[in-house]
Amino acid sequence: MGPRRGKMAKRPSKKAGSQTKSELTMDQLLTKTQELMDDNNYELAFKTAVQAIELDETNTRALLLASIIQLESGDIEPAINCLLRCVEISPDRGFEKYMYLGQFTVELASVNYYQCGINALQLDLNDVPSDSEHARVLKRKMAEAYVAMTEIYLTDCCFESDAEAKCEEFLRLGAEIDPECPEVYQTMASVRLSQNQPENARECVTKSMSLWANKDQNDPTQIPSYENRLALVRLLLELDDKDGALNVMERLQKEDDESVDLWYLYGWTYYLQGEEAEANGGDKIEMFASAWECFNQAIKLATLQEFENDGLVDHARELVALIGTVLPSTNGDLDDAADAQEVDWENISSGDEDDEMTG
Repeated sequence: MGPRRGKMAKRPSKKAGSQTKSELTMDQLLTKTQELMDDNNYELAFKTAVQAIELDETNTRALLLASIIQLESGDIEPAINCLLRCVEISPDRGFEKYMYLGQFTVELASVNYYQCGINALQLDLNDVPSDSEHARVLKRKMAEAYVAMTEIYLTDCCFESDAEAKCEEFLRLGAEIDPECPEVYQTMASVRLSQNQPENARECVTKSMSLWANKDQNDPTQIPSYENRLALVRLLLELDDKDGALNVMERLQKEDDESVDLWYLYGWTYYLQGEEAEANGGDKIEMFASAWECFNQAIKLATLQEFENDGLVDHARELVALIGTVLPSTNGDLDDAADAQEVDWENISSGDEDDEMTG
């Protein structure tokens, strides 16, 4: 007889629901990646996305998620490589990759990517009922892409011989595909300003704001983005509508009161109101005191956040120094300026509660 065999050791049983990383399916890996991204855990999310790519190197969803994570992490070049790989695998479908490529490239290359994204969106649109919510969302994305293309011709490609014609064409197409898109009319206002048509620009701004003014302001899907409304403030100031700009900023402050741009624009608005008061024989000190406070808040936040727009911060510092030369105070101390009190940042823009801030 051969040697007696001992009992075989039992393999450890797997707990219900537990799986090793290698056993996760593609759908599970993609879901996990998205969940980690939603939790801002980009390091682990990227590792999970890489697992998905190792499982299938041609899975465009995995490549797209990996590229988004890289973009969020500031790794632009490898992200673009992932996006271009998506283009190679699926050149006709999947609009997201083109929108990201449009955002992170420049000039005519950016325009071309946005156009490819619009073409892909049109294919998606052909597959859904025209009156569905999905169709509405796709149309809005197409209109926003046309807006992005217009903005490129207003800036990077403004010296192209057909720049003005392109702006008009893209805005017309944007309005046709989504007549309710506020960004289309806001951008149209910028174009009209560039054409020295301020009255037409005002009409476009009024039209744009009417499309979301009565919507649920607490629902981000119902109103333009924070950045878009900051751009609206700048546009309103160009149109000399300081009261309108303050109204928009008041709402923005309630959403996020740590925006450097917001406090800079607050300061600039009050500064302009001070200059206007002086030109009309009034007292500019009250408005200048408010401007001083807001500019300093912008500078403080820029320092804390390592804000990159040095031109804006430099301008704020210049205006703080300039205002300091005319305020009835010493060393920039506002305690005696216009009987200024401790600033209540919560209500700085509320005209009903603080007449000092509305002028």
